[in-house]
Amino acid sequence: MRPDLRSELVHRAERLQAAHEKTERDRREAVSEVEADNVAWLRSVVAEIGWPGRSMVGSDGADAALMLAQHTGRDHVFQRQCLDLLRRAAEAGEAAPAQVAYLTDRILLAEGHQQEYGTELIGRDGQWLAHRLRDPATVDDRRATLSLGPLADHIASVTARHGPPKPSVIACDECGAAIEVWLPDLGDEQTISCAACGWTVTLIAGAPPET
Repeated sequence: MRPDLRSELVHRAERLQAAHEKTERDRREAVSEVEADNVAWLRSVVAEIGWPGRSMVGSDGADAALMLAQHTGRDHVFQRQCLDLLRRAAEAGEAAPAQVAYLTDRILLAEGHQQEYGTELIGRDGQWLAHRLRDPATVDDRRATLSLGPLADHIASVTARHGPPKPSVIACDECGAAIEVWLPDLGDEQTISCAACGWTVTLIAGAPPET
């Protein structure tokens, strides 16, 4: 065991979670700063020892390592390096197979592709849905190969823990009124209007950068 490494992984994951829980105004800068620090640190760790498996850092340390790998900003090359190491760790019993699914889906969506396992959810009209999922009819078969239960159970669990999703809120440029909106998906656009003054704007979700 490496209790020092385990402790640092857990600490960094907690710090990242705290950044994500900040208010909308402060969240982006805080998350960007923490992610940049975590990526540099995690890169040095995997260069030295490979993927930190359960026998080295415990289950909570391994979960924390996954969280850090899921949040590497736009460094998709490093994320794929982590995924390769994580796959080998899972084959050796050093990581949970489900972790491979979570990191795979995160990378696919970040690169503009459809996810495979439905681990990434998005809020739409008060419900959680799998975000850009390939072949939904067979997703439960794919999930089973990595020890994941049915997608419906995953959605029900997220809803029970967090409640139904809420729309984003943007401020009207003209009068400052709050406008609730379900943000458009990648490549889509949406025109919204302010009920208070009639101001309109078109929101466009851009594609991620090529890697």
